[in-house]
Parts: sequence; C-alpha cells; structure tokens
Amino acid sequence: MARFFSLYGGDILVGALVLAGVVSVVRGMLRDKKAGKSVCGGCSGDCEHCSMHH
Repeated sequence: MARFFSLYGGDILVGALVLAGVVSVVRGMLRDKKAGKSVCGGCSGDCEHCSMHH
C-alpha cells in the first residue's frame, strides 16, 4: 500500500485539487443561480440569452 501511494501520490493529490476546483465552481454557479444572477450579468439584451427575453 505504501508503494502505491509513493508511486501515485502526486497523481492522487492533483486529481483531488482539480476535483475541489470543479466542485467550487459548480457551487458558485448554483449560488449565483439561486440569487437570481445570470451568466451574462443581467438581462440588458446584449447577449443571445437575454435577447430572447426582450
């Protein structure tokens, strides 16, 4: 078992950091969505998504 971690410990650490980053981004997006914030920063009609609402 120690040999496994000595061989793949770096890969496991990098994978865990990437996973933590992805989880953080998704949580932030969900919080923004709950707060009513949109991806484009508000429906001003400048983006394709917002132009559908105007």
